[in-house]
Amino acid sequence: MRDAPGVRRGAGYDSGFARSVPKAIMNDRLKLALAVCTGVFLGMAATGDALGAKACRMKGPDLSVFGVKLKDEESAVRQVGSGPTIIEDSEDLPRARFVSKDGVQELILFVHYGAPVDEYAEVEVRLAGSEAMTLNELATDEFTSGLGIKLGMSPDEVMKRLGKCIKSRDKQGGDETIQYSIEGADKDDTLKAYGYPTYYAEYEFRSEKLVRFRFGFEYP
Repeated sequence: MRDAPGVRRGAGYDSGFARSVPKAIMNDRLKLALAVCTGVFLGMAATGDALGAKACRMKGPDLSVFGVKLKDEESAVRQVGSGPTIIEDSEDLPRARFVSKDGVQELILFVHYGAPVDEYAEVEVRLAGSEAMTLNELATDEFTSGLGIKLGMSPDEVMKRLGKCIKSRDKQGGDETIQYSIEGADKDDTLKAYGYPTYYAEYEFRSEKLVRFRFGFEYP
């Protein structure tokens, strides 16, 4: 750039052009760098959230109660005998019902349609009603799961065994229900041998005490 006639560049001379162009370029580069960094950060955060969601899986899961293993005829016959009375109605799946020797707890074993009589894919333990006194009695006062879960436990005690990766948690007054689920169970390292797409577990509490729990594989 030529100086105007009669104007000389001095030590402190600044045309303004030399000052404005580098700053504009620098600002554009700074904006570009910030945009790139922000995009990278958001991408990493999204990836981390996806991986975290995928990695969040309940502990266990529980696969037995009172020594009766899910989908295992041998353990069922050993613990409750072979060919118990199966109740079939519209209320639930076909099932065999038993009561503890003190008449306080009830064990229900569910048979999926088409399965052998002594093979149970879902189990439930609950406080027994008056009608349970007519059920077959088993030689125990309480029905404990393979992970040590039993009636009377608090929500914290159950979650300590199963973890915090819950499907839902509903609390109304003194009643609370906690549900767990493993989708894609037929691809899960622990459960794929059972061949079911979904494993579930649900726990009902009253006044901070477990009064019913049920778990197993959803009937497809």
